[in-house]
Amino acid sequence: MNRLSRRAILKDGCLAVGSGLLAPGIFGALAQVPAQAATLGAPLAGPAASNGRVLVVVQLAGGNDGLQAVIPYADPLYTQMRPTLGVAKSNQIPLSAQMALHADLGALKPLWDAGEMAVIQGVGYPNPNLSHFQSMYIWQTLDMTGAQGTAQTGWLGSYLHNAGASIQQPFTGVNGGALLPEAFMAPGISVPAISSAAAFSVRPDPADQQRAGQRRQALLNYTSSFTGTSDAQTTFAKLLSDTSQAAATGSDQFAKAAANYKPAAGVTYPAQSSLAASLQIVAATITQGLGVRVAYVTLGGFDTHADEVNTLHLLYPELAQSLAAFWQDMHAQGTADTIMMMTWSEFGRRVHENGSTGTDHGTAAPQFVFGPGVAGGLHGTAPNLANLDSTGNLLFQTDFRSYYATIIQNWLGADAPTVLGGSYPLLDFVK
Repeated sequence: MNRLSRRAILKDGCLAVGSGLLAPGIFGALAQVPAQAATLGAPLAGPAASNGRVLVVVQLAGGNDGLQAVIPYADPLYTQMRPTLGVAKSNQIPLSAQMALHADLGALKPLWDAGEMAVIQGVGYPNPNLSHFQSMYIWQTLDMTGAQGTAQTGWLGSYLHNAGASIQQPFTGVNGGALLPEAFMAPGISVPAISSAAAFSVRPDPADQQRAGQRRQALLNYTSSFTGTSDAQTTFAKLLSDTSQAAATGSDQFAKAAANYKPAAGVTYPAQSSLAASLQIVAATITQGLGVRVAYVTLGGFDTHADEVNTLHLLYPELAQSLAAFWQDMHAQGTADTIMMMTWSEFGRRVHENGSTGTDHGTAAPQFVFGPGVAGGLHGTAPNLANLDSTGNLLFQTDFRSYYATIIQNWLGADAPTVLGGSYPLLDFVK
């Protein structure tokens, strides 16, 4: 695994899941591979068993300030606690008699008006951890101890495993971006991380372009030549061979899909936006029939300890305009009915503003869900600013595991207790 700076992780929101070609000498250390797979249970029969639906996950990395995104404008405590940061009424788009959307998220309002946008209020978990790294880890693996690095699976990897995905199906899951989230971890699951069509390829030696095909085949022959003297070694030898082959064929498939995909007429994705670029990668994999079940994109930069107003003034339009363009595109291309999109962020922000015109790490926050399959509107109650915890943070009202369970069970059609390793109350935001 490459060494990553704290700044890079907060910007991109992901922790790298190491891959790469491993030498045969590592085989002796792989006795745990079959055991890890066994803990997930046997996958369902058939290739990536599913109901044909797709989930697109949008991570808002750094801790999105829910009280700025969805504003409790009717509560007088809001402006008292945020005398500088409180969003002026002229920058609010009312959603109800109590709550308003930040005007910089205004590109999402047509989805709200169409009943294709739900706001799940107060999402969090018990005993919240205010470390970026630990809380991201908890959200992605459901390991509530926060002991980062001990989990073997992420919640999306568990879903794909139980849906019957395998390395031979390289696009059942896809990440739009260079770093693979821990949410996709699972033995036997291979998920491509695609930053661009040009980068996702088996690159030839620039000094020997004529023999690119021969070199590529030689690499595949090399990785398929390993054998083992034990069950674990044999398992890993096959894993190495299958992964190399999937990388080669997957790059060919995506290159073709990217070449054939064009945004629908009249759809304009924001220029110079990493999120918009990632969503177009996702759009290509969905519209070109690569068998995607779960796609993942990230927008970072939400760690707003200082200068929050100006930071969100840049981030919120990029977020809203990128999501709006994606949905306009998917509707025009006839695939919207098969897609649901959800957001998550490792935590919200503290209710009181700080002395640097920003907010510090908080707890519960609203999350957004989009698509024709959602029951649009506000779900849950407005945040109670008069009833905070001992550190001045909001009390959560919706456990994020119920949020996940509802999507797994009622949208993706999988058994949520099996995927998540426990039973959680289902919510009512899926039609």
